[in-house]
Amino acid sequence: MENFKSRENRATVLITDYCFNILLNRIIKRFKDKNQEHKAAIGKVSQLFGFGNYNTNLPSLAQDLEELSGGFINGKYLYDKSRELQIGKPVLKLNGYYKTVLFQYVGYQSIEDFTQNAIEDAIEKEKQLELLDHLSNDKVLYYVSYHFGEYKQVVKSQVVVSNNWKNIQYTYLYPQQDGTFKSFSYHGISKQRADILHIYTKTLMDGKMVDGGESILYVGHSDPSVNEFMLGVYSAFDINNRVIAGKVIKEKCKTKEEMMTKSMSRKTPAYIVQELRNLRIENDGTIPNNALEISAKSPYSITYDKIPGDYKFTLAQGSHTTGDFSFSIDKDTFRLTSLTEGILINKDHFELIQNGTVIQFSFQLTGIALFTRLEAFIKTYYLNNSHQEIMGVFSGLDIENRLINGELIIDFKPA
Repeated sequence: MENFKSRENRATVLITDYCFNILLNRIIKRFKDKNQEHKAAIGKVSQLFGFGNYNTNLPSLAQDLEELSGGFINGKYLYDKSRELQIGKPVLKLNGYYKTVLFQYVGYQSIEDFTQNAIEDAIEKEKQLELLDHLSNDKVLYYVSYHFGEYKQVVKSQVVVSNNWKNIQYTYLYPQQDGTFKSFSYHGISKQRADILHIYTKTLMDGKMVDGGESILYVGHSDPSVNEFMLGVYSAFDINNRVIAGKVIKEKCKTKEEMMTKSMSRKTPAYIVQELRNLRIENDGTIPNNALEISAKSPYSITYDKIPGDYKFTLAQGSHTTGDFSFSIDKDTFRLTSLTEGILINKDHFELIQNGTVIQFSFQLTGIALFTRLEAFIKTYYLNNSHQEIMGVFSGLDIENRLINGELIIDFKPA
């Protein structure tokens, strides 16, 4: 099976001898400034770069770059590039982790960032930028990615895809009160299996490249680049370092300018918000010592265990009975199934609310039903005291789309 690193190694960036010379000098200067107490040892080429017969207990560039990238670094790789520079090669190739980690080691996110900010000679800068512009024959793709994030609002990110999905750059944007944005950058690689696209990311944290998050998108049995939208799921860490997961939508943009405009607009389209709102899982950074410490609702599991059984709901509005509906909750799996012939339950949900004192039921129904949606609220007092006839309240929509509400009489037989 192809591993992720070998996949990334196929993506190459080209750098002029002038720019690489500046980059190499900065890398070596930073390393030597950091390790002046080992000045004599790192004066040797093999120890400096970290290859051949070098002392692994002493500093080397290979060790520094491994700590930063989180992956294996061949110390001879950078040495070989320095030799190519010495013999007068006008353009050098960088691939794999090296095309990003060498620039990040001296404080830049990418070769583009380095070229724009570290190269002062206008002619040499233009030569390097032209080289980057003509680096790849494939089309650069732009997306805005959406997920429901912190502070109960949709978070946007700019996504730039190049080299046939081998290079993916994420920039997550968090609007600040003064109108500016706080941004977080992630470098991604992808792997397509049949109709599924897996995206894995890394980010720079505390001077090291660490795992970021993972997205799994459905792209169909075709080139994902043709899709105007892609839907999927993600798992990651949020800005408060909590483990999170949820639904993600990626929207394709025609140009970089369109991506910038959409991602930095305070307005999030309604067709995005209605799909993502509240679709988020958060795992608090706690380790429970027993089952009652898993979450704040864990102590109510004793009551939750009394929910299974057979239910018959009789709906009443004043003195008038609207109809009834029967269902069962399995005592082993807690699966809910309809007991009323001709009624199909499309979606169901039940949970304990108000500190475990109330059960809330939610249904979406089709078939020979008097209502299409139903919400019911029942006091758990009746369950704890083994009542068979229980009172509650309901609200919902009938088959003519009218709002209904009233009292609920429940005949309950425990499992």
